[in-house]
Amino acid sequence: MAPAKLAAVLAVAVVVCAFAAAPAAAGAGYGAPESCQTQIMYFTNCLARDEIRAQCCSVVENAQCLCQLKREVAVPCVRHRRKCPVNGPAPPAVKLAELQRLPCFKTLKC
Repeated sequence: MAPAKLAAVLAVAVVVCAFAAAPAAAGAGYGAPESCQTQIMYFTNCLARDEIRAQCCSVVENAQCLCQLKREVAVPCVRHRRKCPVNGPAPPAVKLAELQRLPCFKTLKC
């Protein structure tokens, strides 16, 4: 593996580890949990990285946030026909079929 690519993969691994540690720190009294919109943003940013996609479930600490994301993806926002959510829908790059392949969505009960 080329040194630049190895460095990029290692940097991504560090970010994933930091996200994985964040819920544990929040639960230990270090601060309030992130909002669902923030957790969804972390999750969708993680999905953009193909090499770590399987670990993206670890960045969301509240399963209800995954349910919210699933609803947003299942019913896309159309600005001319109905009102969009205040914070906006999930990014159009996130597809429901892609989510269904992730471990956290296979067992998700909403």
